[in-house]
Amino acid sequence: MANDKDSDESVWHDAAFEQAVRDTAYFLWEQDGRPAGREKEYWFRAMEQHLRARQNEKELRDGME
Repeated sequence: MANDKDSDESVWHDAAFEQAVRDTAYFLWEQDGRPAGREKEYWFRAMEQHLRARQNEKELRDGME
């Protein structure tokens, strides 16, 4: 199942997902006034948001089958 686009492992090889996380982290960081030294915090917040959204989308799709 490692090739499944919805598996947790696949996000680490998904350039579009990584770019979306990067964009969201940058947006959150900018929105908070670009605080120095907290870049990782914003990266992890963005990652959590995108993983949660991805899981919700998968659950919706699975429920429709």
